This record gives sequence, structure tokens and C-alpha cells, in this order.
Amino acid sequence: MEPNPGNRVSSLGAATLIGLCLLATLALPARAEPIRVSADLTPAAAAAPLRISGGAVHLTLEEAIALALDQNLSLRVVRYDQARARENVAQALGIYDFLVQGGLQLSSDTVPAASNLDGAEVQESDRAGFQLGLSRLLPTGGTAEVNWVNGRFKTNSRFSILNPSYSSGLNLVLNQPLLRDSGREATERGIVIARNNREISRLTFVQRVTDLLREVEEGYWNLVEARYQLQVSEAALDLARRLHEQNRVRVDVGTLAPLELVQSEVGIATREEEIIRARFAVGNAEDRLRQLLGLDRDAQLWAAEIVPESEAEISAPLLPVEKAIDRALDSRPELASRRTTRRNLEIEAAWRRNQLLPRVDLQATYKLNGVGGDVLVRSPDGSVIASSPGGWDDALQQVADLDYRGWTVGIGFSYPLGNRSARAQQASAELAVEQASTQEQELELSIATEVRTAVRAVEAAAKAIESAKASRRLAEKNLEAEQRKYENGLSTSFQVLQIQDDLTAARSRVVSAVSGYRRALAAYRRALGTLLEESHVTVLGDEAAEG
Repeated sequence: MEPNPGNRVSSLGAATLIGLCLLATLALPARAEPIRVSADLTPAAAAAPLRISGGAVHLTLEEAIALALDQNLSLRVVRYDQARARENVAQALGIYDFLVQGGLQLSSDTVPAASNLDGAEVQESDRAGFQLGLSRLLPTGGTAEVNWVNGRFKTNSRFSILNPSYSSGLNLVLNQPLLRDSGREATERGIVIARNNREISRLTFVQRVTDLLREVEEGYWNLVEARYQLQVSEAALDLARRLHEQNRVRVDVGTLAPLELVQSEVGIATREEEIIRARFAVGNAEDRLRQLLGLDRDAQLWAAEIVPESEAEISAPLLPVEKAIDRALDSRPELASRRTTRRNLEIEAAWRRNQLLPRVDLQATYKLNGVGGDVLVRSPDGSVIASSPGGWDDALQQVADLDYRGWTVGIGFSYPLGNRSARAQQASAELAVEQASTQEQELELSIATEVRTAVRAVEAAAKAIESAKASRRLAEKNLEAEQRKYENGLSTSFQVLQIQDDLTAARSRVVSAVSGYRRALAAYRRALGTLLEESHVTVLGDEAAEG
């Protein structure tokens, strides 16, 4: 005896209902250990290997997130910016590096006498010298130098007492700005800005990680939805085929007109088209997820089916709107980045105000001098009658004994009349601060609007699930009733197919509502800046060491 087609429809509907209820009620299991993602070029830890079974890649949402954080190429690009920002801090700190300078000079001159005091008709002299210095910028904006200067001089002048003569000197030099460029704030302006830029780079990385998490979640649930929609389309095709088989039996026994077979065949063809579109959507969703996960496009992974294994969570607590907005204003990395950018502009504006001041520099030098060489005793005609040997060590000893000292103190002053360039630059810097402050307020308003929209989207998605479930239950009952009427000759195949279409659409809306809720929840957490925390993701490398 032929089974009752109505019972088959009810059984199929119950099975589908059970499957969709599982999709809508099972929660994503919590992860015991957080996923750690490094801001360095070398990730902190490699992701777990892919689970491949039966030629298909099996993925939980957690595994997809870990894989994307490890292999996503756009995230790798941002890591280069983070590394460059750290190097820029090291470069800025280089202003305090010691500077070593030195030099060596040799010269020889032959000069005809211009005076009897030249000591020779043709004066001949040879000079040699070398110097070595060490200088460093001070936090006050000044520079400190120590220079060691040495020389040797030999001449044929008969008036020369030391020949050859050796000189040595140790000079301590200080140059300190008193107004313009004075103080630590002016001196370390570049260092502070570089550190702030490094923080901006870190926040940009955190923002990119957050955006990637949302993209992966959306891609994952889009694939889940596409696969379930394919199952709904296949169930609809099965219903159409069952109706067609029932029509065939009734036509064969003569209780139904052959025209009804045409109607059911049209229903089968229409549902086969829907399956083609559903499979196309599954392929697109798989490719998008493969791209986000950074899978090697030359490997077989791009040809393997992706089987998502996580079930959708459809209940999550929401903060009150005002508290949610406060949380977002405290947590969103792009707002923190904008505030840091404003601080950089404020530093620049303060420095520009400093540049309006006159340049007044204190210059001080303290010197230790020494001279040595062969001491010559000459007769009145200039001939050498006695000598006492000496050398460079005599000059060095005099410097070491502090025998001959000297000092110089001075103040230099300069100021451009009108100073239009500095005034214009200072005004421009102040305008940039005001502009950044306005942009910050604009972003705060945008975030508040985004949070309010995200809260409504989650609430609407939750209500849509309940509405879609109720619609599905009614559609199933309606199909059962229409099926009974058809069996009693009170309905047609066309009407049954229409009711089947209504049931298919209702089932499709349930799947879309559940996946839409997950996407809305990801957008809500992203809007609050809590998506990393909710996904158990910890960003490493926040404390970059300085050299």
C-alpha cells in the first residue's frame, strides 16, 4: 500500500524543524585559552593545522578566527607598519647619540720676507695638526662639546724660541638656547610624536584585527546560511518530486487529469533552478572565507569543500544603550587613535609657539692650553748657541696640570623682523588642532549612532527569528491542510506547489534570521569595541621596547 504523502510531508517538515532548531539553539563553546595574535612580523604562535576529512575542510568559528589571525595577508601588511613605527622611535631617540668628530691637517708654506721681524729672507714653515671631539645634545636643548686640539709647527725664522713647537689644548664648550628651542618639551618633541605615532600604529593594528574578526564571523555565518539555504532548496525539490510521483500514480489509475503532471514538473524544474543558485552562493561564500583565512591559492585547499561546524548562538545580553555608548567611547581603537593624533598636533602647536620667540643663546667655553718643543737660545745675530730638548709631552703635561687656562662667555641674539613665516606656521598649527578636535567630536557622534543602530539591529534580528519560526510553523500546517484537500480532490497541484513555495520561503527566512542575528551580534560587539574580548583574542606586542 502506498504511504500517505501527507505523512511524508509532515515527517520531512519535522526533520527540517529539528535541524533548524539545533542551528538556532546551540551556543558556541567558550575557549579555555585565548587566541594570541602578535603585532610583530613573526606571529606569536602558529595556528592549529586544518582538519581535513573526506576531502573537506572542517572548521569551527574559533578555528577560522585563529587561522585568519595567523595567515591573513592584510593583517600581515599592517604588521610592517607596526615594525616601522618602532624603528621611527629608535630614530627619534638618536638625537641623544654622542657625535665623535676628528680631523688631521698637514701644510707647508714658503713666503718671502715682508719685514725684518720675519726672521728670514724666505720664511719656510711646516704645520701638522689633529683634533678629536665628542659632542651631545642635552635635554635642555643645548649642546655640550669637548675638543682635544693638537699641533706641530716648524719654521726657519731666527726669532723662533720653540722650534719645532708643539701645542695641545682641551676645550669644553656649552651652547644653551635661553628662549627659542629651550627646554625638554622643545628638544624631545620628535621623540614624543614618534612614540605617539607608534601608539597610533598599535591602535591601527588592533582596529584591523577587530575588523578582520568581524569579516571572518560574517563570512563564516554567510557560509552557514548558504549551506542551510541549499538544504532548504533540496527539501523543497524533494517535496515537489513527491507530489509529482503522487500525481503520476493518480493519473495512472485515472483519478487525475494528465495536465496535473505538467504543473508538478514545472515545480520540479523551478526548484532545480533554485538549487543551482544556492550552490552558486555556497561557492562564493567558501571563496570569501578562503580569502579571509589566507589559504594558499595554489594548494588543493581552494578546491576542498568547507564544512562549518559551529552552531549559532541566538541569545546574548545587551548593555543599555547609554552604557553601550560609554563603553564604545572608552574602547574603540580608532577613537583612541584620533585622540593621540590630536595630542601630536597640540605638541606641534606648542613648538610653533616657541618658534615665535627670539633666539637668545648662551655660549660658554673653558680651555686648558699647553705648549712644548725644543727651546733654542740664540745670539743677537739669530744663530743658535744653545738648546734644550722638549716635545709634545711637555704640552700634554701642562694641560694635565691645568697650568694655562682660559674661558669665554657670550650671548648671541637673533630675531627676524615681522617673523611672518613663524606666525603663519603657528596659526596653521592651531587650526590643525581645532580641526582635529572637531573631527574627534564627529567620530564620537558617529560611534554613538553606530552603537544605537547596532543595538536596534540585534533586537530586530532576535525578533525576526521568533517571527520567522512562527511563520514556518503556520506554513507547515497550511501545507498539511492543503495536502489533505488535494487528496480529497478539493485542491490542485498548482495550489499545493504554491503552499510548498510558502513553506520553503518560511524555512529560508528562519535560516536568514538566525545567520542575520549572528552578523548583527558581531557588528554590535565591533561597535562597542568588545569583539576581541568576546572572541577571546589577546593582542601581543603592545609594549614595544626602546633602545
